[in-house]
Formats: sequence, C-alpha cells, structure tokens
Amino acid sequence: MTKFSSEKLESDDLEFLRLLIIASEEWQNEECGVEDLQSYLFSYSMYNGEWRIWSIDHKKVGASYVLEWSPSNEKPWVGTILVHPSYRMKGIGKRILTEIGNKLRHKGHKALFAGCPIRQDLWLQFLGKCGFEQFKVEMDETTKREFMITVKPLK
Repeated sequence: MTKFSSEKLESDDLEFLRLLIIASEEWQNEECGVEDLQSYLFSYSMYNGEWRIWSIDHKKVGASYVLEWSPSNEKPWVGTILVHPSYRMKGIGKRILTEIGNKLRHKGHKALFAGCPIRQDLWLQFLGKCGFEQFKVEMDETTKREFMITVKPLK
C-alpha cells in the first residue's frame, strides 16, 4: 500500500516547487514565473495560509496552498494545486483536494472555496471533477481579470 502524506513547505522544498512551476506554463502566466517565486511566496505570507508538499512513499508529487480563513468570506480557500508532470492524470490532484477537504471537515468547516481565472477551462473542469460547483463570477478590480468562484461542500 502506498503512503500519501504532506509536509509544510520548507526552504529545501523550493527547488521542487520551482520544477512544478516550470512544468506549468499556464500557472506561470496566471500566477508567477520561477524568477519571481520568492516575492510571490512572501506576498501570500500575510494571509497565514499554508503551502504543503505532497508525497507518495516519500517521493514528492505535488504542492498546494490553502487558506483556512480568507478575509473575503471567512471560509477556507484552496489557492494552488500543482502536480508533477510524471504524476498528472493519475488522480493525484483529486487526492490532494480530498485530503485537504477531509482535514477541514474534521475541523468543522462545511465548504471549501476556490477561485479560478475564467479563461482556464481545464482548471475549471478539474475542479468540477473534484466536486466543486460554480458559485459566481467576480472581477478582480486590480487586474481587471474575471474569476469563477467555485465551492465544494465538505460532507
């Protein structure tokens, strides 16, 4: 049986996170390039979210960022799911979201939110396959980009 686990992001995990970013041109276009990673991570530190590195049998396979409490609606949000290219289309991303949802449900949360750039059809399809439902469309006033806000009930 395989062991699926996660640990908080540490400085020695940054190279793995860089590899995940390099492998996702879409994520680089939407979030940040590898050269901006340190400032990107710093910009999210004020939200008290948690970056985690996910592993199968001690082999790193992905990364996530989750806020347990968002200032926008005082609910938990998943901000990032990145899976190593060798492990994509094998259910790893869905498993990561399931583990995140289970942890939050055990803490008493009823729902998990995610915002996705509206033009990222594959990301929205992935969220839908993981049980997220479309909630509403919002415009980011700073960037003037539209985001689909999705929500997953934590049953």
